[in-house]
Amino acid sequence: MLDAVMLVLRETLEAALFVSLLLALGLHLGLRGHWARLALPLGLLGSWLLSRFAGDIADAFEGTGQELLNAALYAAAIACFIAVNTLLVPLLARPDRDAGPAPSPPVQGIAYRVLFVAIVTCSMAREGSEVWIYLSSFVGVPDAMSAAVTGGLVGTGIGLSVCALIYYAFSFLGRTTFLRLFFVLVTLVAGGLSMQLAKQGLQIGWLDSGRALWDTSWIVGERSWLGEFLHALFGYDANPDATQVMFYAGTLLAVAAGFALQTWRRRAHA
Repeated sequence: MLDAVMLVLRETLEAALFVSLLLALGLHLGLRGHWARLALPLGLLGSWLLSRFAGDIADAFEGTGQELLNAALYAAAIACFIAVNTLLVPLLARPDRDAGPAPSPPVQGIAYRVLFVAIVTCSMAREGSEVWIYLSSFVGVPDAMSAAVTGGLVGTGIGLSVCALIYYAFSFLGRTTFLRLFFVLVTLVAGGLSMQLAKQGLQIGWLDSGRALWDTSWIVGERSWLGEFLHALFGYDANPDATQVMFYAGTLLAVAAGFALQTWRRRAHA
């Protein structure tokens, strides 16, 4: 049962953290959380479909289908996070004149919701499929299935509790303070996802691998509770390859480019 708790917690924590961050952002932007009612079912459906056809996916493209699909989901989430940060740039310099949320223009509100749905759906589909595959291995073994389901529910409960804590902690922050913190956190999140994207390319030989640049496992092990949390939120890797670090740096440059573009546009229209 403990194995089920850890596996489900690990696989659900990332999506839970993303949902809590995006719900808090929606609160501060005056966006209702209706988008989550679409994103969560889509994520569940996507995860089930990926697990249902896992064998066919893995065999596709000469045995690299799973890695390529994961890479596509990572890339989509990264692009959406960068887009969200770019949209937020004009709001970062505004002082908190009141305690209420900052209303977003209708077009931007739609853009935010589409990006939120895409991020959560990609994350849930990728991570949730592992849970379905794990549970399917116990079909026909009632006792083992019962223990796995119980452990899975415990792991899910822990993940949702963390999600709720983060949401309420961020909801009490001032709007500008939260937006600046969100911008930094999402930049780190996108960078972490880019390292996982690079890892998929390394696994199938599309990218050249080299030696690990450092080893921080003696400080925080990847399989520790803190390591699992950092991996879920920031893509923590104790032994990153040089290629992964290059992808991380490239993502930071993309965020910086979006920031510079929005700043230039704001000054040009001032």
